[in-house]
Amino acid sequence: MSRSMMSLIRAPRGAVPSGSGSDQDRASDRRCSPATRRPLVRRRSEAVRPAGIIRSRLAAASGVLAAAVVLASCSSGGGGGAGPAQNEPPRPAVPTVTVTPADGAAGIALTESIVVKSNAPLASVTVARGASPTEKTDPGTLEGTFSADRRTWTSAGGLFSDTRYDIQAATAPVQGLDGTRNITSSFTTGVPDKAFKVSWEPVAGQTVGVGAPISLTFSAPVKDRAAVQSRLAVNADPPVLGAWNWMSDRMAVWRPQQYWAPGTKVHVEANLAGFDSGTGWIGVKDRSMDFAIGAAQISKVDAATHVMQVFQNDQLVRTMPISGGKPGFLTMEGPHNVLGKAPMVIMDSATVGVPKGHPEYYYEEVQWAVHYTSGGQYVHSAPWSVASQGRANVSHGCVNASPADAQWFYNFSQFGDIIDISNTGRPADTRQLGNEWSVPWDIWKAGSALPVDQPAASGALAGAAPGVGLPAGRT
Repeated sequence: MSRSMMSLIRAPRGAVPSGSGSDQDRASDRRCSPATRRPLVRRRSEAVRPAGIIRSRLAAASGVLAAAVVLASCSSGGGGGAGPAQNEPPRPAVPTVTVTPADGAAGIALTESIVVKSNAPLASVTVARGASPTEKTDPGTLEGTFSADRRTWTSAGGLFSDTRYDIQAATAPVQGLDGTRNITSSFTTGVPDKAFKVSWEPVAGQTVGVGAPISLTFSAPVKDRAAVQSRLAVNADPPVLGAWNWMSDRMAVWRPQQYWAPGTKVHVEANLAGFDSGTGWIGVKDRSMDFAIGAAQISKVDAATHVMQVFQNDQLVRTMPISGGKPGFLTMEGPHNVLGKAPMVIMDSATVGVPKGHPEYYYEEVQWAVHYTSGGQYVHSAPWSVASQGRANVSHGCVNASPADAQWFYNFSQFGDIIDISNTGRPADTRQLGNEWSVPWDIWKAGSALPVDQPAASGALAGAAPGVGLPAGRT
């Protein structure tokens, strides 16, 4: 054992060895008195304690510093000393627009609606309808309505068969959405197996008499008359009060309360596109037409005096001797409205209940025939009865006139003229066409499927129809 080690072992409690202290140091220690040595020991002891505390506090501070460094490193995201990340602002929402049916769709049912929706107000929506070769329709547009907030547009009319539709829509600027949106879309419709259509009379562009009704004939029976009637309309200028009367489940006829005023312009619509009859028949298109009312031409036939007076705009223009129906074949009283005319018709009594072999049977070619009931009554040329004309009633129900008078009347007459026949003893059969004016107004309007209102400034409800198969006639 070395001396320094031994010296360290023998050192009194509280002394601090000097490590490899020198002999001079030890000699100096021995020269010191106990009195001087003890304070030294105390001072050295006192010096030890503060050093330990300092070291402890430094160690604690080092730990806190290290923790702070670790926390700072974690919060930095490990970016190699990069600063705190900045939050990016959210991107603003943009307008969106959806269209139903979808773009490019084909074979769309005619009962569908076009609907445009957006999360922004819609500034405009236009729908262009293409021409349809199969339905013989021209290009047009389809109207619609906006919702209260203008974020939805819905088509108001039906779709045409075999037709392309092109939609354009644009949104308006609105707070909270970035910019505006413009879209285009298109689709095509299909062709239903059963096409529900209508034909009518008068026809487009025709000039007609003051008693002309507007008749509609449908391609299939009508189950819901009110639903169909709500799709029919006419605008008259000047406006008139009129009403529908359903003659059958396939025919509806409209007339004004009073005779038309000469010069009236009439526009008729049958908006049947997309109509579902409920029986498999689907409306394939809308139709419209215009016609005009011509001069007031009213003829008055008195079977008692055997005279016919013809008036135009209240002026007497011709007086003609005639012969009416004989007993058993009486002429039907009027008023009647002219249904049509032909330069020659074949009259076969078998079509009106007088068969071949009957003593009154006839089969005649008759000239200058003006038709006024669907039961087969006419004003026509009857050279065989000239001797009785103005004297006696010898016909099978028609109004007989001389060839010259009949030809003149044929050229004078137009669809819808009035032939008012009296004093025959046979009331009008109001089931027949041509007798619409023989039905009292209150009874006529009761045949409407919808309430009859006063006409608005734009016109009154109406409808129309074509000619129907008619019996050959009576002589």
